[in-house]
Amino acid sequence: MHSNPLPQKGLSDPPASGSLLSTTAGFTLLEIVVSVGILVVILTIIYSTFNSSMKAFTAIEALGDAYGQARLVLNRMSEEIGSIYWSGANRNTGLLGEDKDEDDLPFDSLHFTSLSHVRWVRDSRESELCEIGYYLETDREMEKAFLFRREDWNVDETLEEGGITLELAEGIDGLNFRYYDGEEWVDDWDSKAKGGLPKAIEVVLLMRDARLKRIAFSTIILTPIVGG
Repeated sequence: MHSNPLPQKGLSDPPASGSLLSTTAGFTLLEIVVSVGILVVILTIIYSTFNSSMKAFTAIEALGDAYGQARLVLNRMSEEIGSIYWSGANRNTGLLGEDKDEDDLPFDSLHFTSLSHVRWVRDSRESELCEIGYYLETDREMEKAFLFRREDWNVDETLEEGGITLELAEGIDGLNFRYYDGEEWVDDWDSKAKGGLPKAIEVVLLMRDARLKRIAFSTIILTPIVGG
């Protein structure tokens, strides 16, 4: 009994009818365009979120800087104003607060004698008594105002002149002082005319945050009962 060998299919033989085709299909141009479009949308959302976060972070950081600068300035003023010295027997001591405005903003100045001078050289011929002044000046080119502090340890009858002037802070929109006489708040003070010191002094600093929104920082300082 003879068996007939099964015919062997060659590699070049066509597939049988109904068999599955095994081919590798590539991306069509439409699929690529859609994929790129989706990727662009995702990247846009990521960038927008990142940009918004950076802006918020910058604004918070700038606001923190404004608060920090205001805190330092008000602390310095509180220490020195809290050490004001006036004596009716000494005409070189006193307080002069002037009410001023610039561009509809308060640009007040304050000059006084204070027991807050620090002697950096031991046994130097300097006393704790000195003249101190606070005032604003505007730089028109930079379009912003600077807060200056003046100190003169050569105390004389002129409270507003002499000594060394240094920049204390920048970007100050306004500076306002008010004085409490025991009954009401007034906008200016001259100890020579009034014969003494106010019972308290209010300080208001106007500054701007990163969004250019104006912020007011304030404090009230009690003046010491000294002199006579």
